[in-house]
Amino acid sequence: MPACFALAVICSANRAEPGDDRAKKQLQSDNYTVTWGTAPAFEPKAVLEIGDGIGHGGTLGWVWFQPGKDGVDVLSIQFAEGWHPYKSKWPPDRAPVAVKRARLKPDAYATLLRDLAVVDSATLKPVERNGFTSSSNNFWVYARLTTDKKTLIDLNWAGYEGNGHELEFAKPRAAVRLSREAIKGLDFEEHTLTDWERAWASDKFAHDWKKFKGLDFHWWVRERYIETVGVVGDEAALPVLREILAAQPPKGKPRESSDERCVYYAINAVTRLANKDVREKPVEEMDIEKTRLKVLDLIKDKK
Repeated sequence: MPACFALAVICSANRAEPGDDRAKKQLQSDNYTVTWGTAPAFEPKAVLEIGDGIGHGGTLGWVWFQPGKDGVDVLSIQFAEGWHPYKSKWPPDRAPVAVKRARLKPDAYATLLRDLAVVDSATLKPVERNGFTSSSNNFWVYARLTTDKKTLIDLNWAGYEGNGHELEFAKPRAAVRLSREAIKGLDFEEHTLTDWERAWASDKFAHDWKKFKGLDFHWWVRERYIETVGVVGDEAALPVLREILAAQPPKGKPRESSDERCVYYAINAVTRLANKDVREKPVEEMDIEKTRLKVLDLIKDKK
């Protein structure tokens, strides 16, 4: 082999290793083994969405990577309610959402896509254990990569951290961590949402609601989705909110607490998006059933 060709091969391999190692380090555990396949080549114009949150921390975040001509717009939507004691029947209608935007260089996005491809190529196999551990750390992780033609990555998990579930949350958590690391240090600035971005938020809400519906450990994720879309969405979110308001428990079975809270949050979200308030005052003491019917009447013709 000519010396120059051998050197080129060695240099090429060395350039590929750091990125692969960075992604592979995210999938190291005593609870599973990893078989690495061939990482796919994702299109540079693929659109990435990530989501994460801590159940007990009162947080939920969406990050949207939108490739453009000279770079990638990164839209960050962060819900951070925290926990506050209150004496009323319902929590105060705060919905604290911060919206910021930054710009990511194309080569940095290409590196991130490569990292995600490496994660996607992994096949995880559980290691047999004598027992299982659990914790009170309940969290949510989500990653979705799409093109105009298809979905390339679709990862979603919510629940309590423990070795019995690590096989399920390992990949989505790795994707979120790599994505968060890629935007760490960017100059994020406060941003006023455009009509197009609000339409995206409503579409995301509708898409994800179908996915999360009926998933037991996503109850708090669903609640915060409703609160968030009421701030960042548009009227396109109203049909799903109407569905939430119209849903009735099976005959003879009372609403579960999270279902009722979803109705409360949907009432508040509709109030923001429809720009009309038919709620009783004070809001924290409202009659949910009476107000629910009023709000349903308000948006009955919204499509």
